[in-house]
Amino acid sequence: MSKLTKLINNPKLFFVDMIKKRMGLLEPKKETKKVEPKKETKKAEPKKDSYQFNPFEQYTHLIHSGENVTGLSHLDLWIPVFKKADIKFVVLVRNFELFNLLKEKYPELTIVFAKNNEDVSYYLNQMNFLKATFHPSNTGRNLHVLMFNKLKHIFIGHGDSDKTASAHKYFRVYDENWVAGEAHIDRFKNEGFDFRGLKQVKVGRPNLKEILQISETPWRERFGGELRLLYLSTWEGVYEEQNYTSVYFIENFFNEIILKNIFSEIHIKLHPWIGKRDTRLSNINNNLKSLFNQFDNIFTMIYDKTTPVEELIKKSNVFICDISAVISESLAANGPIFVYIPKDKNIKLTQSKMKYEDYCYVFSNKEELLEKIEEVIINGNDYLANKREEAMEYILGKRETLNDEFIKQLKEISNGRY
Repeated sequence: MSKLTKLINNPKLFFVDMIKKRMGLLEPKKETKKVEPKKETKKAEPKKDSYQFNPFEQYTHLIHSGENVTGLSHLDLWIPVFKKADIKFVVLVRNFELFNLLKEKYPELTIVFAKNNEDVSYYLNQMNFLKATFHPSNTGRNLHVLMFNKLKHIFIGHGDSDKTASAHKYFRVYDENWVAGEAHIDRFKNEGFDFRGLKQVKVGRPNLKEILQISETPWRERFGGELRLLYLSTWEGVYEEQNYTSVYFIENFFNEIILKNIFSEIHIKLHPWIGKRDTRLSNINNNLKSLFNQFDNIFTMIYDKTTPVEELIKKSNVFICDISAVISESLAANGPIFVYIPKDKNIKLTQSKMKYEDYCYVFSNKEELLEKIEEVIINGNDYLANKREEAMEYILGKRETLNDEFIKQLKEISNGRY
């Protein structure tokens, strides 16, 4: 208690304590230290780690990803094909979280994690039989692998589109560029720079082989004659001039198209970065769910980023896309494709011999989309059907895909092509 309180409530005790204190008989009050709770220390991320790596194994192929966890979708595209080829390969990643995701998803693989240049060298110097490295994307970290001159460096990408990222001078750091079809080669030719040191190899799109086989059945005859719509959006881009997404009006479109009772199913996969720059779009997922809950006459499903696009294409026969690689993937299904191209943007694309409007039904707003769906789907005037067939060969390399050209090229490397 305080001295004043002690004096008022117990004056005798107050004076006794005062005398004891003066005489040094009263022990000073010990201060109790406040015990702070122990802070949990975050486990330090290792610089390198490996899973099932054996330096005495005769690994001949290496897939390298310099991406963060977003690289999982790129690797999901190619790992099944490399496995099908029955070759000795390693997956090298530069992100520890991606390394752990891969171990969980592909426990049968050999996977290594290398954070920096020294760690890359540590592993590659132990792979004495390695012949070629494969790059699904262009990242700065690719340079750490590219420094190994004894290896062939091959770019395989993670899709095929007319965006400028698909053909530029950086590709000259690779020895070979494995492309789906002739369209990708023409994009390089039309960019006007010297790429003679870069060998172009047509290998088709192996992940689309099953879809190409399904597409032999006319799109109206699939699923017992049902029409199933798939919507694949892009995001709003880093800058407004790169904003090619149709999500701003897609909610109103779905509200009208459901009322027309054309489609038995609607499948949607939004770009995982929707709302990253324009926060107005951050609720689009919930808005669409609320809209679809009002209707019980149609099956609707919104898929998350982990769902492979190929799986959705297999269960659809009509497509709405924004400008991205999903256009060529949808092309494999050989059904009508409606592509959003805004009129108020200066869209920079690499040029091949076929433009989007040659084999897709192009629209720039909701009204145009509804009009073209009425003409093509309701009235049955699919006037671009023949052009789609042509585009499937030119863009996707249909012949190479069905003949497993990608796997043949992998095996040639194992058998001593390099």
